[in-house]
Amino acid sequence: MIVTHPSTLLHDGLRRLFAKSQFGPVVIAPALNEELENQMGLSESCIWLMGVSRFDATTQDLLHRVTTAAPGLKPVILSACHAPGDIVAALRAGACGFLCQDISAEQLLKSLELIACGQAVLHRDCHLRQPASPSPANDAGEEHGICQTEGVASDRQPIDVAETSGGSSASEVTHSLSRRELLILRMLTEGASNKVIALKMVITESTVKVHMKAILRKLRLQNRTQAAIWARNHVNESDWTNRAGAAGSAH
Repeated sequence: MIVTHPSTLLHDGLRRLFAKSQFGPVVIAPALNEELENQMGLSESCIWLMGVSRFDATTQDLLHRVTTAAPGLKPVILSACHAPGDIVAALRAGACGFLCQDISAEQLLKSLELIACGQAVLHRDCHLRQPASPSPANDAGEEHGICQTEGVASDRQPIDVAETSGGSSASEVTHSLSRRELLILRMLTEGASNKVIALKMVITESTVKVHMKAILRKLRLQNRTQAAIWARNHVNESDWTNRAGAAGSAH
C-alpha cells in the first residue's frame, strides 16, 4: 500500500494506524515520485491512498496517467473538500474510492478493506447519485453491478460504507437476522463456501443461497464479502453465542 499526502503532520498518525491493520508494508510520502510510480507499475495489486486538498484537473490528469500505466492499482482519493463533479471526475479517471479527510480511522480501514476486495467506496459525506436498485446477485452470492452515474460507467457498485445498514444501528440489524441467518453470517466470516455451509447445517445449497439473499437484503449490502466484513466489525461475541449458538439444530 502506498500513501501520498502533502501534510507531513499526518504521516506519523497514518503509520500508527496502518501498523495495526492488515495493510502493510505501507510507504508514506508527501507526493508521488518516479520510484513510487515504478513500484505501482510492477505491483499486481496495490492500493494508493492519495491525499489532496481538492480533486482538481491536475490531479485528475495525474491519476489517469498513473492508472493507465499501472492496471493493478486501486487509487483512493482522500480529499479535504469536494464537489459532486470532483467525485465523478475521480471515478472516470480510475479511482476506486472517494473519501473525506474527516473520516474516522475505523471507517477509513473499513473502506480500504472493501476496496481491497474489489468494491468502490464513497464516504457518506461524498454525495453521488446512486442507481435506483442493485443488479441481481449471481448464484455464488457475489454481485458485480454496473453503475451508471452521470455518464460514468464502473464495474464496481459504489458503496457508502457508513450507511450500509440504512441508518439502523448494528444491534438492530443483527437482531433482524434469524438465528439461522446469523449462523450463516458467522460461517461467512470464517470463509466458508455455500457448499461447506450446507454440509454443516444439513441443508441444500439452494437453501443457503435463499438465506444469503435475505442476509444481504437486511444488511443492505451487495455481496458476501461485504457481509463478512460487516459482521467482523459489528457483531459482538455475545450475539454469536446467545443467538447463533442454538441455530445449528434448526433445519
